[in-house]
Amino acid sequence: METLTNEQLCVLAQMGDEQAKSRLIENNLQFIRQIANQLAESPLKKEQLASCGIDADDLVQAGSIGMWRAIRGYDLSNGSKFLTYAAPAVKRVMSDLIRQYSQDTVWRLKQNKVTTWKIVNLDEPLNDSGEDTVESIIASLHTKLPEQICIEKETAAELREAMDTLPDRENVYVQYRFGFTDGEAHPLTDTARYFRLTESRAKGLEHSALKLLRHELLIEIPERAFIKAEDRLTKLLVEEGELHSVELRLKSRKKRGRKVTAAVYKYLSDCDGKWGELSYNFKDDTAEILLLAEWDTVVSHRFAVRAIEHLRIHRNDKLADKIVLTFIGPEQRDHHYNEKLEAGNFAVLPDVK
Repeated sequence: METLTNEQLCVLAQMGDEQAKSRLIENNLQFIRQIANQLAESPLKKEQLASCGIDADDLVQAGSIGMWRAIRGYDLSNGSKFLTYAAPAVKRVMSDLIRQYSQDTVWRLKQNKVTTWKIVNLDEPLNDSGEDTVESIIASLHTKLPEQICIEKETAAELREAMDTLPDRENVYVQYRFGFTDGEAHPLTDTARYFRLTESRAKGLEHSALKLLRHELLIEIPERAFIKAEDRLTKLLVEEGELHSVELRLKSRKKRGRKVTAAVYKYLSDCDGKWGELSYNFKDDTAEILLLAEWDTVVSHRFAVRAIEHLRIHRNDKLADKIVLTFIGPEQRDHHYNEKLEAGNFAVLPDVK
């Protein structure tokens, strides 16, 4: 499984990837806990912590918020590591929490209340069998859950997919800049020197590449995933007899200048059988069925009619290379009508004399 660095996850998080943001904080919980322990062991802070009732877990939670805030302000072009930049922010939020609770009179009153604690040994058995202990049910900070592993795999795969759409120059630049080549992110200055570019040229190239990546990750990839899911759902509904579908694939087109005057489409009926073919003349608004698709009939040719109807309505729009159209046939309408009639969902109107 490909592991992303803190800097790579931060770039993804800045582009709006919520999963990357969660992984970045989860991966660095041990780092946050170390800062919390340093504060808790400080002689100056010990008294404050004891008086206001804050424990290490409260500090870790506050530190996670501090790291989350640091994501927005981090700039990889400065050459610093993400944790180096985030550490002051994490510590500041923890200190603010201690200061706030120390000044809160409600917490001063609460510290006088008696709280009962029970110390439990990690090797204490959970039941009479003695096979399981308390330690066995405590989750390790370093153990990844199956869903976390799956999310990481999907994130890395989507990132690779998005990078493959970049032009060669931008792709090579991003691979080196963010550590996909050698596992180590390189500062902007070093990257510019490596590719023999000026810093301003390298910054412009980086801005262009990240803009393309952002568009691919946030728009194109989710849209393709939605289309795949929609196609699967359409196929299931067709198999269940709930609706019909016709798939169109552009075979050729004629242009006069920039304007499309005619196009030839292959079409498929109900996700099955042999492909048919039809042509549409946008100039004259006429259509011709060149080859009837399987499951379409000579009399009604309703699948071809549905396709022609779509082309007529959208003749002024950009031609799609591929599109799946759905519609409900008469037999399906009759079926739903009979079901509703049997269920008594239709009111019977009296005869008008």
